[in-house]
Amino acid sequence: MTSSAVSQTPSSLRASLDLVEVKPGVKYSRAVLCEVLPDVETALFFGKLFDLDAYQLGAVLSIVSRSSVVDALLNHGDAHSADLQGYLVDIADMLGMDYGDVTFSPDVPKGEVLPELWESLQVEIATAIKDVAAKMESVIGLLPGKQGTMMMQSMMVMNAKRPVIGDYRARIHHEPVKENLVIFDVSGSMSEPTVRTIIDDVVAMSYQANAHMAVVSNTCSYWTPGSYSVDDVLERCEFSGTHYEELEELLNRDWGTVICVADYDSSTSAKQHLTGACVGHIDTVLDISLVNRPTFLAECVGQLADVVRPLLVGSGQYVLSS
Repeated sequence: MTSSAVSQTPSSLRASLDLVEVKPGVKYSRAVLCEVLPDVETALFFGKLFDLDAYQLGAVLSIVSRSSVVDALLNHGDAHSADLQGYLVDIADMLGMDYGDVTFSPDVPKGEVLPELWESLQVEIATAIKDVAAKMESVIGLLPGKQGTMMMQSMMVMNAKRPVIGDYRARIHHEPVKENLVIFDVSGSMSEPTVRTIIDDVVAMSYQANAHMAVVSNTCSYWTPGSYSVDDVLERCEFSGTHYEELEELLNRDWGTVICVADYDSSTSAKQHLTGACVGHIDTVLDISLVNRPTFLAECVGQLADVVRPLLVGSGQYVLSS
């Protein structure tokens, strides 16, 4: 008598047995996470629902997404700088910021990850849905078939349609709304292939945030909102040294939110120079790091900020041996 049983492939078996510690005390198999979180939007909702920090969110995204953008953002930490350079700031070379070419109404890329990440910041999870999620946290991995996926998608729909008390649009804001800025490290340590892979996402996120855009390497180039395209930005990428002191002119004005996209590079002297030279104020710094620690760029810019918040940290190690 022959057996008709179908065995799992080595990769599917490994995915079923590998345990991912989503956060302390909460572990799911890699296979369950990939099934329950089929896209970036759901994964970001999952992260907010279960209060994942930037490291934990990066680990989850790196597991459930197979896009080249996620791979470049989160899985190539060893290829980027995690140490500071040693150099002295030459004050004579300061204020070399270049105002980028103004093109107006360029084709704006859609992006895959970073625009969704910015959008997720605007999402608030209802208390009742958080209470349901807390009760379901330990059993998601036990739900058969597609039930876990359906449960997650149902909570997303319920949260989006929940009743809102009052009308926030009717509020009167007496203070002027401050402008936003995206700073993208395009130095050699970030590598040209990485920058080219994630540039669509960075520009798309910047447009979604209605932000000014700056790239920094040996020098700094800068554009006002709506006046730059991917090609404009790539044209100004130097892929050379990392001189954050070149941001001085930008940091001598006030900003609402500054978003940093970088690895861990530049010099302590650059940070010291910005400490004494800059008089601007920033409400919030949001940090997107391609290595397994918050960026040095956020450390430098964050000196002027009320709040510094890591959004996404790459190269996290959360997989446990079964």
